[in-house]
Amino acid sequence: MQKALGAAFTSLLEKNGWQKLSNPTVSRGATAVPRSQTAIARIGLRLDYNDFIEKGDDKTKWHQFKLQVNAGDTIPNAFKNWRDKQEKGTHAVMATVEVRDGADKDEVEAALKDATKDVRGV
Repeated sequence: MQKALGAAFTSLLEKNGWQKLSNPTVSRGATAVPRSQTAIARIGLRLDYNDFIEKGDDKTKWHQFKLQVNAGDTIPNAFKNWRDKQEKGTHAVMATVEVRDGADKDEVEAALKDATKDVRGV
């Protein structure tokens, strides 16, 4: 599962994908990345924008995303198997990812890895 997640994150963050997480422009409930149907089918995961929260004494703004598995049979088997074992299917949340507002690419990648470190296949 971790290998499949790593490959998916590489694809999600390519080009300006990481910027869509550090400074999201989509509304709550909308998919932040990936945006194209081709990428959705190829990667198998999506990050839907949930909301922003404030953390710490300085009330730093963070963006929350729900990592969810996409529908379809062409997605990677690790994700398909995980999704098929979940009661909520494509609405099941694999992990909640929190990204600091204005984060750089390395911070976004670290947030993804940290949020999914305990995700296992079933």
